[in-house]
Amino acid sequence: MKVCSLAPLALAVGCSIGLLSGCSSSSSSSNETAISGSIVAAPVNGAEVSVIDVNGNVVAGPVTTNTQGEYAINVPNASLAQDLIVKSSGGTFMDEATGSSANAAEMFAYASANSVGSGSKVSATPGSTIIAKLVMNHNKTMTQAQEIFKNAFGYTPDTSVMPADAMTASTDASDAEKLSGFRAAAFSQLAMDLGLSQNDQFEMFTALAKDLSDDVLDGVDGSGAINIGTTGFNLEADIQNRFTLALINFKANTNNLSGLDNAQIGNVPFAKIALTNTYKIEYVQMGMMEAMAGKSTFRIHITNRQTDADVTGLTPMLMPMMHMATRNHSTPKPVTAVTEIGAGVYEVTTYYLMPSQMADGMSMGFWDLKFTVSGEEAHFYPTVMMAMGDTLQVRLKGVDDKVMSMTGGMVGRNYFIFKDSLTGSMGNYDFSVFIAAQETMMSFPAVFDTSVLSGNALDVTVEISDDDGASWTLATDAGNGVWSVTGLTLLDAQEDQIRIRLTVNDTANDEMKTTDGTVRVNDTNDYATFTVTPGSM
Repeated sequence: MKVCSLAPLALAVGCSIGLLSGCSSSSSSSNETAISGSIVAAPVNGAEVSVIDVNGNVVAGPVTTNTQGEYAINVPNASLAQDLIVKSSGGTFMDEATGSSANAAEMFAYASANSVGSGSKVSATPGSTIIAKLVMNHNKTMTQAQEIFKNAFGYTPDTSVMPADAMTASTDASDAEKLSGFRAAAFSQLAMDLGLSQNDQFEMFTALAKDLSDDVLDGVDGSGAINIGTTGFNLEADIQNRFTLALINFKANTNNLSGLDNAQIGNVPFAKIALTNTYKIEYVQMGMMEAMAGKSTFRIHITNRQTDADVTGLTPMLMPMMHMATRNHSTPKPVTAVTEIGAGVYEVTTYYLMPSQMADGMSMGFWDLKFTVSGEEAHFYPTVMMAMGDTLQVRLKGVDDKVMSMTGGMVGRNYFIFKDSLTGSMGNYDFSVFIAAQETMMSFPAVFDTSVLSGNALDVTVEISDDDGASWTLATDAGNGVWSVTGLTLLDAQEDQIRIRLTVNDTANDEMKTTDGTVRVNDTNDYATFTVTPGSM
């Protein structure tokens, strides 16, 4: 069997000598099926590619990849009914993270029985290699291996996609091909970030598979810490977090020419352990639900990285940031964002302006929660979903009260009103909200009496109605943007509505805010509505 060096379209039709020049492989016979694909750490040139069975017996090949990492091979039809593995060894590639030439080692793509047919594409990437090693070396089924990998790295490798070279700008590659190449490059970035050489990442793939053999990516398996081959490095407890950082770091790498934006690389893995030089910081979810757009409360547990002892008396600072496709923005930061509650545990409150992931799974970008602890930084990247069920956030807008838009024009200022709490029973409930306003994309100060917007001190009135606007109750300024009202009459365990009005008086404007930023029309656009279910989660 000889090498085929033609483009994928030619490979898919068997590289017919009579029609196309430059291909030295014969067409497949009636007893064989032609498949093709690519070997991509970055595209690996000169790799030896074979198809083997689960016992390691060669059923086709070897052939050699071309300069684009592509191969074509004919597989005996009699072998297609069994699990098959595309195995690559050797070759060279241009490492995406460092821009240096590197030597490739073994890579794999696992194909379940009867999943390969004429014209199939089967490409080997870091992700497919880790999955194959889980099946081959750690007694996982293909389904189990894919699920374990997805939980760890946030995606399922699609071996039918031919990854685009992330170091080459391409207008012809699909988004799926660009993303596949980008994710392959992230493993090169991870190796560099860990202090490994570009040649050592293949030892890293083996270590990552071993780590995942107990179903969790946390730097250990049943036998303890995991060495990365003979490199002298170990996987650490924050390895999942480090992969997320590698995705973000490669996005900023000057070698990255994929053209993908933050939304396209979004839905990054949410790792709940981060390490600094001194501390181990663990994100502790409260309740069963993941974060949703609106108020979110969780805890962080801080221990000494070396001794595992709880660390008290710290003053962690939180800086949330949403990284969208073409812009970034912060979010309101309450005064009591991080509060120590004892035993190395700190309670955290943040207010997410928007989701990072829509209900259909589409990414809007990613949230970065940066904690600074005694001068050392740790990052968490939570998946923030759309609000489900009760309303968690409403918005009102200024009319004459305007701020600069992202495009340079003046628009009505946004006032973000978050459900803060709903407590009570027997039809008698207390309700509070947190209110913040937009100054810039990086500044969303809390709104309360004497607070300042655009240099003007505010006189704020918040009114709440539980009877569809028939009567209104003045809310009490509880400080730092929190407004509360007591004694609302709501139906226990049944969906109900609470209306809210906001009037802000300052030296420049004196107006009731509206839903659309146009002149107030009484009882139509001068209030926002929370849907609530008293007594529900």
